[in-house]
Amino acid sequence: MLGNPTVKVALGCILALLGTGQAQATSLCAKDTITAVEMNHGEMLQFRLKSGRLFHLVLEDTEAAIIEKVEPGGIIYTFSARVRVDGQSMTLRRYVCSQECFYEPYVINGVRIWLDTVKEVFDLIPIRYPRKGNLQCLPRKSARLALQDAALRICPDETSPWIDDGRERLNVGDCYNGDDCYLGPYLGQACHVGLDVNHKKGSILSAPIAFDTHAYFNSLKAGDNNNRWRGVRRWPNGDVWALQSHHLIKLLVPPNGPLKMGTPYATTAGVHVGSHEHTHFEFKIGRLQQNRLGESTDDPNSIAIPIDFDDQSVQTQVNPEVLHLDPWIVFWQIFEDRKRRAGKICATMKPVEPGQTGQRLEFSAESSKPGVGRDSLSYYWTLGDGGWEQGPRISHVFSRAGVWPVTMVVDDGNHRAHCTQHVTISGDQVPMPVLALRAEDELTFRPRPVSAADTYGEPPRWIPHTLLFTARPSHPRPRSKIVYLTNIGGGALPAAEPPKICYEHAQSWLKTALKGHGNRQSLQVEVEATGVPPGIYSAVVSVECGTAMNSPQAFRVQLRVPETPAQSHVTVDDRDAGFYATPYFWVGHRFCRCPVERLGHNGFYLTNGGQALDGEFVRFAPDLAAGRYTVSFPEETPFSPDVEFNVRVRHRHGQRTLRIQPTLSRTIGVFDFGHGTEGFVEIHAANSNGLVVADALRFRRGS
Repeated sequence: MLGNPTVKVALGCILALLGTGQAQATSLCAKDTITAVEMNHGEMLQFRLKSGRLFHLVLEDTEAAIIEKVEPGGIIYTFSARVRVDGQSMTLRRYVCSQECFYEPYVINGVRIWLDTVKEVFDLIPIRYPRKGNLQCLPRKSARLALQDAALRICPDETSPWIDDGRERLNVGDCYNGDDCYLGPYLGQACHVGLDVNHKKGSILSAPIAFDTHAYFNSLKAGDNNNRWRGVRRWPNGDVWALQSHHLIKLLVPPNGPLKMGTPYATTAGVHVGSHEHTHFEFKIGRLQQNRLGESTDDPNSIAIPIDFDDQSVQTQVNPEVLHLDPWIVFWQIFEDRKRRAGKICATMKPVEPGQTGQRLEFSAESSKPGVGRDSLSYYWTLGDGGWEQGPRISHVFSRAGVWPVTMVVDDGNHRAHCTQHVTISGDQVPMPVLALRAEDELTFRPRPVSAADTYGEPPRWIPHTLLFTARPSHPRPRSKIVYLTNIGGGALPAAEPPKICYEHAQSWLKTALKGHGNRQSLQVEVEATGVPPGIYSAVVSVECGTAMNSPQAFRVQLRVPETPAQSHVTVDDRDAGFYATPYFWVGHRFCRCPVERLGHNGFYLTNGGQALDGEFVRFAPDLAAGRYTVSFPEETPFSPDVEFNVRVRHRHGQRTLRIQPTLSRTIGVFDFGHGTEGFVEIHAANSNGLVVADALRFRRGS
């Protein structure tokens, strides 16, 4: 669809009209509750923030695709929306039935965006139980989104846990059979309208927000097969929320009246639960209907949410303005509020605004705090273009137009947290030199994909732009590494000055050497760990190139000196420290109906979904004693018969790329590896055929 020439021509005409100000746009203002909106291809939304600034979003295209079908088991699928935000194009992407379905929303130019669904999803997978209420979940247009000013919450009130069982995140494996997340294909067949969360029978549900009224709308008493509950909240701005929970055992408070936030209202997970004790959650948004004078009415029968409670016999018609949304949005705010109340480490930044090339933009941490028992935070920023900064407030110049993910990582010495906002930059490329740093094959230097979203609750693995070294007394000088001084502007870089090294731990274990001139400058980095006791040490290296923009630039070096010796027989699994997968591409399921023999090594694996995209890979980097190793895939890895892909091996004498057909042979080859973590093996998605599986890799010394 994205490559359809007719679509491209139509979009070109629409964007041309937008440029002349002749296109019709839907205009909405940010409220103190989130705004749900549906859009067709080519439509523009003009969203006014509380500051008065206008945010423009054009929906260019949408698509959906199945990643993997597991029989028996379920379906993982992905969907996306290509949008133009304040003149710059980017893709919003979602996954369903993998852990990534519990995601951090995109934050772009100060607007928080949840991509709820797109119409193509229902071309792939029909809706489950297509009765009138469930069909509301189908988007009436090409895509449904929810937006909010990033300076605001999803609602003005503090939230309380809906299920107070100590969870700090949701696990997709706890969504019934691992498939009943929002719009997850139930039993691999049809989209499930709400969100199921497994927990014990008799668990207590509490009101996550205050409700104006609440009651059962289906009940065993009325002859239904389930006890289904709905709470309705009418906000002062005219929005109406309906939150639902199903499979309830008993109401703990009288129905048809107000319910305070935090009040236990029912026991749950005991009626018509199927194969797992669980509760089903739904979230709907509507508006108070208006009279002919345009004024809101207080008549409860005019609420644009069906409140057909059994005891009231109120049967209001489903209004076209009622929109289903992913209940994850409510849970996201609940977890965020709970995290702050508990004093967990927190990373938030002040909302950013769009900018121009050559303009110095300011970024600052906001409401970030260390965890309980810690006094201070360290702040590390990556700007998406190779730039890196430190401190709670930084500035940066972007040399090229586009959408740039700005990520802040905070570290309190015990835990890390991070947050990302996207900023759009317009204008011509800067003609003067602009300094950035690059290090080939160093994972911490990899730029963040613009379309990537973070999976909720997963802390950053590393501090960005950190060279990682492993040394032992038997091997105190690991292989040196190269950092390239890159010019992302015009002209030539001035000569770099001798680097400055600031040790955070210990002294004199790091050496650097400048090489080259102009735009071919580099910095060789070496570690000398002789006599350094076991532990983890770090230093910051700062490089300055005269008048170049964004100069000086810096990076970290981390030296790990383990107490334990290196191993000669190692299996690197997808959950181990030596495993890395490029973000927001490789995904895996937790389907509990899947046969054990197809669950992979240690019961889990990742897959590329048959997408042969450049730049996407997984890496297995073991900590080895030097020697010759046979490298192979475990027999448990569930490769499909027709799969083949490229594997890149970096060994002691260089690197080699091989074409692998794992169903013919599980052995990749025999290679010499140096000491520690200097070697690795990568599986590449590019040029692959079939469903590539990334699971585990075995390294055994001796040929």
